[in-house]
Amino acid sequence: MGPLEYLLLFAAIILGLAVADLATSLHRLLGAGARVAWDWLAPLAALVAFLKIVTLWWSWFGIDKLARGLTWEMFLGFLAGTVLLFLMAATALPDEVPDGTIDLRAHYAAVQRRYWILFAAEWLLMNLLTVWAQVQILGAHFQALSPAYLVLPLAVSLIFVRNRWWHTACLVGLAVIYVGQFAGHALAG
Repeated sequence: MGPLEYLLLFAAIILGLAVADLATSLHRLLGAGARVAWDWLAPLAALVAFLKIVTLWWSWFGIDKLARGLTWEMFLGFLAGTVLLFLMAATALPDEVPDGTIDLRAHYAAVQRRYWILFAAEWLLMNLLTVWAQVQILGAHFQALSPAYLVLPLAVSLIFVRNRWWHTACLVGLAVIYVGQFAGHALAG
């Protein structure tokens, strides 16, 4: 087992648990059948969390050189980011299926602020860690302007703005970005 596999195994377990939590919550909702009052925002939030996990996992391929230079502090930060991603994924869908109706619109309204705080915290932490590692280990230069940096202000706006259409547009936009980020890329080659 190389350095990358060794270091990322723990993080992969955390992310695997996040996907399992999403799948379990979805399974419970589907099993509840007609008792679920479906709404699009909670499933969209779950989809964005899932795509964020898959995108992170996919990006790990080919970073052996970076993994060899990770410090203890970088690794702890990286693990903290994966825990934030787990918490974000766990927030998207309800964990319990009560005896009565399950209202997904009410669920999203109740958790949207927590979801977006976790999203923003994870995005900020992971991006700061990535820049730190690339500068320290690979000698890369920090790029102050990148379109990717627009994600943080967008996420922060979603913490405070409760407009359902704004949330819908942002969730759909993020899903498109995450799907498109590695579309057509293959691991081999």
